[in-house]
Amino acid sequence: MKNLTRFTKKALTLLIAAVIMLGSMGNVNAAAETIQLGPATQTGTYIAGVSFSYKNTVGGDYLYCLNMAKKTAQNTSATLVRNSKYVDGGLVYILKNGYPNKTITGDKDKDYYITQTAVWWYLDLTRGSLNLGDQFKEHGSDNYNLRHYVKELAYAGYNHRNDKVTPSYNTTINATIADTTLSLNDGYYVSQDVKVSTSSDVSAYKVAVTNAPEGTVVVSSTGATNPASLKAGETFKIKVPANKVNSGNLSLNVKVSATGAAGYAAYEYQPADKEMQNVALLEKIQKTVSKDLTLTIASTKVTITKVDGNTGKAVAGAELVLKDANGNKITSWTSTTSGHIIKDLKNGTYTVEEVKAPEGYVLSNEKVKFTIDDANRDVKVTFKNKAKQVVINITKVDQETRALLPGAVLVIKDSTGKELTRFTTTDKPYVLLNIENGTYTVEEISAPAGYIKSDQVITFTVDDEHMSHQIVFVNAKEVIVPDTASAASIIMIILGIGITGLGIKYIVKNGKKA
Repeated sequence: MKNLTRFTKKALTLLIAAVIMLGSMGNVNAAAETIQLGPATQTGTYIAGVSFSYKNTVGGDYLYCLNMAKKTAQNTSATLVRNSKYVDGGLVYILKNGYPNKTITGDKDKDYYITQTAVWWYLDLTRGSLNLGDQFKEHGSDNYNLRHYVKELAYAGYNHRNDKVTPSYNTTINATIADTTLSLNDGYYVSQDVKVSTSSDVSAYKVAVTNAPEGTVVVSSTGATNPASLKAGETFKIKVPANKVNSGNLSLNVKVSATGAAGYAAYEYQPADKEMQNVALLEKIQKTVSKDLTLTIASTKVTITKVDGNTGKAVAGAELVLKDANGNKITSWTSTTSGHIIKDLKNGTYTVEEVKAPEGYVLSNEKVKFTIDDANRDVKVTFKNKAKQVVINITKVDQETRALLPGAVLVIKDSTGKELTRFTTTDKPYVLLNIENGTYTVEEISAPAGYIKSDQVITFTVDDEHMSHQIVFVNAKEVIVPDTASAASIIMIILGIGITGLGIKYIVKNGKKA
């Protein structure tokens, strides 16, 4: 750098710049031990003919020179100076309120010029140095009216000279909830309000949920769903779709995180060439904090199966009802050959009662009790019926859905092959009562429309020990395959007609010529 006035002839150059690390990506824990300086660049001449050099580190950060009398620091490495005699609260104040951290005039060159000369002026006030003379400070030219900016910034730094140099980390965050178990409400497992408390330097926080089923959402106290961030003081809930939760316990991890307001720290660096100017660097420092919560979803699954008391096989056609401990009805259903599943019952004691028995069975007066608690989340209940008499219960079902199929014609024969009865299935089980002891077969004569006929022949025996049977016939749907032989025949017929037509046309044409 070059001094253009009689008050600054002894100055060689200056390397300046304040590093502003826009550190929203994480915390800055300590200054680098070394930095690399790039080439110097000349500023404009704005006050009393004074100009000087300024530049960036090779990484683009601005630096500010601390001694105008030394030669320009450039194209070299510089080492951190510990316990710097120059770095104090005033210097930090000037750098964080100067360029590039703040805009002063809107002109980059002028703003840098103001910040650097404010640093020198401040050092003259506090260290007794002579970086700038009276001509610069009072009498010299000021065609761009910048002197008052320099003076105000220097004296503002003087008023903050006793401020702390290193920002203190007081940023905190905490999350609390009265009960960590989500409860079922309108098809969702919903948490209680999560309350988040933060230190005063936090204005907003974020929420992330992991190990959560698809469709899980965060809902703020303002009603926003999955907000990018929540304001300090807002609460939130976690909602999980019940149909995405299987039975058992599921733990969700909820992380709340926040970044505190920026603090600033300044550092002095000395170039490898000791004759070069020492420089100051400003860092923006922020602390990111987080808190984890574990929330639990304790879903339930109850499987209730109606079975024949003799065979233990499932029986369709019973009408059952589920009641809570107070006798209130929760749900009712008609049994099928598969177990009936009820999900998401709250902790408590329940009873299953029969209100109508399957055809051929005695109505059960038994009330089957079961309990849901933290240790019993997947419960299986078997409800038995005793046959009144010989009961043969026959159902025709879809192979995939297990739904009852109407339209199949079945025949029952005795051991001699004599037909006992034939019937067409409906959407209810077919019940045959009071047949004599003996061995019988059931087979399908014709399948329901759209299904493949079953070749299965089921044999069962009726005696004093086997008075009831539950027989299930399964049908698979037809897969339509094009009849290539038929298609080929049709094509040959069409070709034959075409050829015949051409022959007739030929005969007629030749006949006319004759």
